[in-house]
Amino acid sequence: MKNSAQAARGAIVAIVALATFAPDVHAQSRAEVTLADTGVQAENLTSSRDGTVYFGSMATGTIYRAAPGASRAEPWILASTAGLTRVLGVLADDRTHTLWVCQNATGGQGGAPVAGQTALRSFDLKTGAAKGTYPFPLNSGVCNDIALSADGTAYVSESFGGRVHRLKPGAAALEVWAADSAISVIDGLAFLADGSLYVNHFTAGKLFRIPVKADGSAGALVPIATSMPLVRPDGLRAVGPKTLLQAEQQGRIAELTIDGDRAEVRVVKDGLPRASGVTIVGDSALVLVELTKAVAVPFRPRTSAATAQQGATRLAAAPQQGEARPGVPPTKAEQEILDLAREKWRWMAAKQADTLAALFHDEAVFVHMGGSWGKQQEVDIIRSGGIHYKHAEIFETSARIIDSTAIVLSRIRLDAVVGGNEVTNPFIVTEVYVRQKGAWKLGSLSFTRLLGQ
Repeated sequence: MKNSAQAARGAIVAIVALATFAPDVHAQSRAEVTLADTGVQAENLTSSRDGTVYFGSMATGTIYRAAPGASRAEPWILASTAGLTRVLGVLADDRTHTLWVCQNATGGQGGAPVAGQTALRSFDLKTGAAKGTYPFPLNSGVCNDIALSADGTAYVSESFGGRVHRLKPGAAALEVWAADSAISVIDGLAFLADGSLYVNHFTAGKLFRIPVKADGSAGALVPIATSMPLVRPDGLRAVGPKTLLQAEQQGRIAELTIDGDRAEVRVVKDGLPRASGVTIVGDSALVLVELTKAVAVPFRPRTSAATAQQGATRLAAAPQQGEARPGVPPTKAEQEILDLAREKWRWMAAKQADTLAALFHDEAVFVHMGGSWGKQQEVDIIRSGGIHYKHAEIFETSARIIDSTAIVLSRIRLDAVVGGNEVTNPFIVTEVYVRQKGAWKLGSLSFTRLLGQ
């Protein structure tokens, strides 16, 4: 048995470099999400990881919420109680349990009295309780949309002002981070894995990159050439390390894959009237159309050979065997192991030590940043809460099966509590499963932290 275990471990080490990345998918059944009221004029939407969908109202300022699986969004944070006016961008942040909201003052034209203020607002993601208000400078343009960097800093676009404002974690006020006339009507914004902020220009139909320097300041604006024209680009979300999903008010959503200073544009679906916002829920993109409802569009990010090779390079520069399989869905057997790997993260979050003990092979090895150990120690650590794997947000995952061995590679962001301290880290996770008596057993779980993220 000992020799067999050593041979198995040797095989595990020899084959972990053979897998390539493929997009991760979940299930979601809603065809559309409508709003409980008429005349809401929802300009954007967002979703939390449990599938809850949030909308903001330009007409009244009220925030609407649709529960997971629900096809109707009900009034949730009332403008009359929260002091909200003319809401545009909304962004859910599960890490800090925060709903970020762009609100804007109304009136001021034709002698109409000014109501409210233009500001970034924050609310508790579960209760809706107000957390903070961060006003824009006087005489600013429109608070339009929000993006979050890896460290939790909020970046906010100011349309008709050509500026990006920044709110660092714990800060009491916004600061102007970037300003350029080339982005005078800046709209959507999102971060990619290179650490840069990508922004679009609504009226000019342009895309730009703003690098973040080592000291946190903004680098020079970089125009991104696109393979086809963009028409009234609006809501923008990151869906992969180099990939953005963009709503365009000409009536479509498009996937933008960044390669240097160029973006390959793939139309995911057109015929979507006045598409202004998009969010991913499960295996669908929920697209806000006509300011009235969200429609579900099946969506799975395209994987290019270049993206797959970049993922392989990040995996400790291991030699790549074979070619990437762009756009090829997992086989039934591969999907089975992907589902098991996903379920394992849920068991770890729930501290289901006995269930995990049954999954772990008796000779399993676990490799962490602080050391490596076997099955019993890992089970004991999970049971005691020495390490609490609170949530693994999976950005990319793939499975490769070789005879009776399966390798799963995932790029994740792990929220955990280690020794009483809450930490968040980006990892490449390697899982190796072996089939034993007709069942898959986890033989190895290894965490490799991504540098520079």
